Amino acid sequence: MQRSLPVVVGAVAVVLAGCQGKLISGAETALPPVLGAGATFPSPLYQRWWSRLLVREELALVYRPVGSGDGVRQLRAGLVDFAGTDRLIDQSDWLQIPMTAGAIAVAYNHPDCDLQLTRLQVRQVLLGQIRNFQQLGCSPLPIRPVVRGDDSGTTANLLRFLQPPAGGWHLPQARAVDSNEAMATALAQQPGALGYLDSVYLVGRQGLRAAALETATGQFRRPDRASVQMALQQWPQRHGDAYPLVTPSWIAVSRTGLGPKAAVLRQALRYGLSPEGQQEAAVLGYEELPPALLHQAQQLTEKIQP
Repeated sequence: MQRSLPVVVGAVAVVLAGCQGKLISGAETALPPVLGAGATFPSPLYQRWWSRLLVREELALVYRPVGSGDGVRQLRAGLVDFAGTDRLIDQSDWLQIPMTAGAIAVAYNHPDCDLQLTRLQVRQVLLGQIRNFQQLGCSPLPIRPVVRGDDSGTTANLLRFLQPPAGGWHLPQARAVDSNEAMATALAQQPGALGYLDSVYLVGRQGLRAAALETATGQFRRPDRASVQMALQQWPQRHGDAYPLVTPSWIAVSRTGLGPKAAVLRQALRYGLSPEGQQEAAVLGYEELPPALLHQAQQLTEKIQP
């Protein structure tokens, strides 16, 4: 199936001018939109889901892709109703509901190179200890590392895989960007660039490739659907032969305190977790949740109360 990814703008706001929230009962209300902020990875998918619900159910939701860390901070400060996060957070008062999943790719701009990287080699590249693709068995080209400069869940998952030594994990002069979309653009613009991003952002990016990474059993796997699904079936345990950088993406929300917005958010999450919503995720390049995670998400969604 061909997959396409919509262009992501600074904020995903699927609220038409003058549109008001609508409760499940169908009664019109002056309820303001349900506000969310957080991870950039699921932003195109949330845009698709929320747009569908706006047209069909007149449910108004707004999501700002500001990064996992900033989204969680806004949730804690009471500035938003929910946060999108690519890493689990330590907060027992919040529900953390898996909505979709995907792989983090170590991506690069060198069309004549077919990279297979060990964990140590990825660390060495980001630290500047490996400076040229020739050192990795490819034709000569200087490596130009690109990293995320924001408080990113993608970075947090990469570092969990890399287990870098204390004292920093990348060159201070590495180019820093603030979103998955910005990372994809930076890599595409610079021959020799190497960075990391959620693999859905590689869809349609000519000239960019994903490296094969070493698994726990010493094999090398690319972030293809078969290997990613293999990893998700056993998540959070690591599957020895699967691609090693795979993670769900969650919506974090308080169990109570949303008032009438709780019904709107529940309805929106039910749609995202429905067969139709999960199929839309697959069309965009995301991974459908495996049955165990999907069941967990559906149960948690019903715990959102006013």
